[in-house]
Amino acid sequence: NSVVPALVKPTEIGDYDNDGVPDLMVKFDRAAVQDTLTIGEQVEVTVSGQVNGNCFRGSDTIRVIDR
Repeated sequence: NSVVPALVKPTEIGDYDNDGVPDLMVKFDRAAVQDTLTIGEQVEVTVSGQVNGNCFRGSDTIRVIDR
C-alpha cells in the first residue's frame, strides 16, 4: 500500500503501443519503487491518478526478482 508519486518530468503523450489511442508516459523514481516491492512471482502493482479531471487506475501482476 505504499505510494510513489510520478516524477514531474519527463512526461509525454504518444502512441507507444501503436493502437491509435494516445498514451501518457510518466516516470517514477526507481529506488522509491524498489523500496515498495516485495520479491515474488506474483506481485500486484497498481497505478492510479488523474489527468484533466479524469481519474484512471490500472493494475498488473509482475515478477520481482532479487539482484
